[in-house]
Amino acid sequence: MTASPTSHCRFALPLLVLAVAAPQSWAQIAIATSYTQNFDSLGTALPSGWGVWTSSTATGNGTAFTWSTAQVANNASFEVGGAFRNLPGASQTWSEGLKTGTDRALGWRGDNAAARDGSLTFTLNDSNGYNFNSLTFHAFTPNSSGSTATFDFQYQIGTTGTFTPFSPSISYTTVSTAGSPPLAVTTISLTALDLAVLNNRSSPITFRFNHAGTSGTDWNTLAVDNFSYAASAVPEPSTYAAIFGAAALAAAAWRRRR
Repeated sequence: MTASPTSHCRFALPLLVLAVAAPQSWAQIAIATSYTQNFDSLGTALPSGWGVWTSSTATGNGTAFTWSTAQVANNASFEVGGAFRNLPGASQTWSEGLKTGTDRALGWRGDNAAARDGSLTFTLNDSNGYNFNSLTFHAFTPNSSGSTATFDFQYQIGTTGTFTPFSPSISYTTVSTAGSPPLAVTTISLTALDLAVLNNRSSPITFRFNHAGTSGTDWNTLAVDNFSYAASAVPEPSTYAAIFGAAALAAAAWRRRR
């Protein structure tokens, strides 16, 4: 799936002010029929199931980053301890110095190699007994200057193996608009067909926003907001048997009437 105003994203992040925070570990949550994360609680902690990482590779998350709950301005510059950020959310009226507000977004500004090759992740324990119906999120570039950078949206089934692009692929390229507001919120949408590969799995499932660039000049700020998915329970075999049985009885009754 090629990025477009409704199906492609570009990511960039502003600077994070250092604050005391506990190291975040690789967390997982149980699947449900619906899930929504608006990131408005980032001032308390990183939401359950979410991770922020540096030095990510094709097969691994990398090194868990220490999350800071401090609110950070849109145009705050990079610093090693503030690559991942608590930013103003997608509903903001953009201003380069804006950092307050109740609507928040999960941000990331990569500059040095470790942060540039990092990732944002969301992990479910498994999808056993469920099929995915849809997944959406908002992406935007909060910083008004800098080079462009591309971020891929990927998945991994299990805790080992290569992270895989969706088919068609989902990526977002940050906006480079020096001197002008960059805020243009893009809605990324995945359908049931896009997500079918993740249905009814007994292993952990990780969704990942991964920086795809290799150049030292690939830096900008990405913000993700309003992440949600919908799923439905897979009917038990007994349910299928009951459905087929009812259909057979209806067919027999129809034949008798004829």
